[in-house]
Amino acid sequence: MKILKSIALACLSLMNITLVSAQQVNTGSQHKGLKIGDEFIAPTAIQQLPNRGNAIDLKKLKNKVVILDFFDTYCGTCIQSMPHLQQLQNKLKSKVQIITVGWQDKATLEKFYANNAFLKENKVDLPVIYSDVYIKERFPHQSVPHVVFLFKGKVQAITGGKLISEENILSLFNEGKIDLPLKDDFGKVDLMANTADVGMIKGAVSLSGYQNGVPFGSLKMQQDSSTGLKKSSFYNVSIYSAVLTTWAKIKKADYLPRPERLLMNVKDPNRYKDINNIGDMWYRQYAISYERLDSIQRTDSAQAAIVLNDLHNFLGIRTYKAMKPIECLILKPCPVKPYSGKEPLNGQVYEGTDVMTVMIDLSGKYPPVLDRVKTKDKITLGNYSNLQELNEQLAAYGIKAEPGVADMEVLVIEETK
Repeated sequence: MKILKSIALACLSLMNITLVSAQQVNTGSQHKGLKIGDEFIAPTAIQQLPNRGNAIDLKKLKNKVVILDFFDTYCGTCIQSMPHLQQLQNKLKSKVQIITVGWQDKATLEKFYANNAFLKENKVDLPVIYSDVYIKERFPHQSVPHVVFLFKGKVQAITGGKLISEENILSLFNEGKIDLPLKDDFGKVDLMANTADVGMIKGAVSLSGYQNGVPFGSLKMQQDSSTGLKKSSFYNVSIYSAVLTTWAKIKKADYLPRPERLLMNVKDPNRYKDINNIGDMWYRQYAISYERLDSIQRTDSAQAAIVLNDLHNFLGIRTYKAMKPIECLILKPCPVKPYSGKEPLNGQVYEGTDVMTVMIDLSGKYPPVLDRVKTKDKITLGNYSNLQELNEQLAAYGIKAEPGVADMEVLVIEETK
């Protein structure tokens, strides 16, 4: 039985970024890492999982586009993408060889594939390299999926999983080169690196676009080692994420930032948020990066207010919190009714309705939840597949979840020019 602590509420309220499905790992050493354009020398031998795809010899694949897809068994995004990769392999087999590369041992991966019904159902049979050391040293990374495009024996792209597409494979095969956003988990940037006489800086601010090869970084406030000033910064984020995380520093929200609670009065909403979940290519066009140096030490909330003002001025927008009537699921008190349903009440234990509200919101099955019960009593819920089953369980605690319309807080983004 898992008890969800109420402290998780504050963490969940900041889950506004879509990249987070990536699994964090610690693989490879930077000093051996290859760059775009470098020659890739294939290992003399690889360990390929038996009965997973045709036997491969990296040295004989120079005339095909070779895609190395680093993964592990804990990465949900990696696993979900494999049927798509298999379809591409089947369709373009004369032009491409997709190879999944794992650091885990043979026994772990054999067990994983033997027990994974999803991959069996989708007939995934891509070659799998196990216990890899050599390749990951050439392409070090901290998160998966991590993808490498090879062609004619050279590194053509190092990027994210969403960019494995028929269009990109054919483009590289036909043209011999390709320009994709660089995924460099160790990349760093200094937007003010060219500022003259760093020692004389008393304050500065810079707002720019996408920084190729620089990992996503949400708003951070720390002392800058080169100037001794307080540095506020974020890199390669959407305008929406920049605004949301800045507001979270000013005043933490007690709810998830779901789309229903965002109101954009703008000409092109896609400029502010990756609405169609395109991923890296969208970020290269629309992401922003920001740095600010201050000699005055302020509280994080006061500093965040200044950052927000910079965003307003530079981007020609204003943002604010407001109340708006929206469709929601309202938690209300009701008479206690003993539970007699099919599912036993022995699943998740929530320390109050505030935590339960966040977790229901996180599931995405229902409209945003409005808590009018506000109890700190522990609530245990089993599995439920619809609102009726949820209410049968909630009734045991004197709670009812009822669809309705009510005023809820929303974040408003408006253009001022």
